[in-house]
Amino acid sequence: MNDKLPKVLVVSITVWRDDSPIRTLPELFSCWDRERIAQIYTRAGLPDNSVCDRYFRIDENAVLKSVFKPRTVTGEAVENQKNGAGISAAEQVSLDAENSRYAAAHRRHSWLMTLCREAVWWLGRWKSEELDRFVQEFDPDVIFVPIYPYFYMERIQTYLIKKFKKPVVCFIADDNYTYFPCGYNPLAYLHRFILRRFVCREMPLCDSVFVMTPMAKREYDRIFSVDSKLLTKAIDFDGIEYAEPALHTPIKMVYTGKLVIGRDKALTEIAKALKDINKSCVRIQLDIYAPDMPSDRIIKALDVPGCRLCGAVTKDKVAQLQSEADILVFAESLSYKYRNAARLSFSTKITDYFSSGRCVLAIGSRNIAPIDYLIQEDAAIVVTDYKDIKLTLESLCDNPEIITEYSKKAFDCGKRNHSKSDVYQLFKKTISDTAYKKAE
Repeated sequence: MNDKLPKVLVVSITVWRDDSPIRTLPELFSCWDRERIAQIYTRAGLPDNSVCDRYFRIDENAVLKSVFKPRTVTGEAVENQKNGAGISAAEQVSLDAENSRYAAAHRRHSWLMTLCREAVWWLGRWKSEELDRFVQEFDPDVIFVPIYPYFYMERIQTYLIKKFKKPVVCFIADDNYTYFPCGYNPLAYLHRFILRRFVCREMPLCDSVFVMTPMAKREYDRIFSVDSKLLTKAIDFDGIEYAEPALHTPIKMVYTGKLVIGRDKALTEIAKALKDINKSCVRIQLDIYAPDMPSDRIIKALDVPGCRLCGAVTKDKVAQLQSEADILVFAESLSYKYRNAARLSFSTKITDYFSSGRCVLAIGSRNIAPIDYLIQEDAAIVVTDYKDIKLTLESLCDNPEIITEYSKKAFDCGKRNHSKSDVYQLFKKTISDTAYKKAE
């Protein structure tokens, strides 16, 4: 095998920035030679990171304009801001406005708007000489394509795969194929029906497949007749040893994360249990650190003895809070409406919890990948029915040694399955084998 890492072209949605909460791909490619990576992306923003220097942006606003003015330039190479590239005030205003629109669309998710966006990319002009020239000049050894729940991305990726005929590695981080996430929404089913057609066209073009969870591997291996590789989030355990925590009185429980897709409901169910458990005195304290403001109804439901809504904190502070807790809460919705929203994903929060060496209390359906994983690995105290929360918390109050036991189990699971050196070795070997063996 060639000793040099292959040149990888990543075709993804979000630009790589150190200040972005979406960091799965840049963290994976942080083990790569930055001169041998290039990224094509389709969202607003300019790159600002130390992972890669070559970027090409297909501007979604320009694609919209091209529907009416076909000569509009829709793509251009952009500079990494880490290299000292400047940005004009007008460009910054435009980027801020576009990011605000994305944030608003995310808060008010609408399948009608999703279909409208797909129509814009279908009717607009995103193929360009500039795009082709960027790929030709970089001349990748392999194309890396995350499979997204948007078929405009599958169209862009398939175009580049077929045109440049390079080996392909794909990465499926969630359920971006089955109908489970659609709930009862007919527009969601229509979108998923079209998406499945494009995913079925793209998957046979992929030479290697990465997935994030054992459940995803079982499903996608069966559906697409592949032998996928399990690629987990990496944890750097160098110099870290397990230290048995000294438990607090009252027991200190912490949740750090958003209150979306039904997670607020799971937290209110914990609060309901605490109302009874803490009736005489506070035996368990739950602190909730969330960047989003819950509704008045949720605020009222959380207003019980031993439960505090603490607002947003910085990323550095989150790590400190987790290390000072006795129990870390991982919450997913048990309601049908939301429980399949991230069915096959693997929350980076879980590996953060593992590395902290703290007991994990997980709430969610056993039919979603993260809960399935935690049960199989016996790495968390798992509750799969809201009515069992009170009994579980009472048991922890009466038997605190269980908290200590599962603190060790969580840490051991992280070290066993998520070691940075093992994850990066698999990542490099799979991509290198795909690129160079096919070339031979």
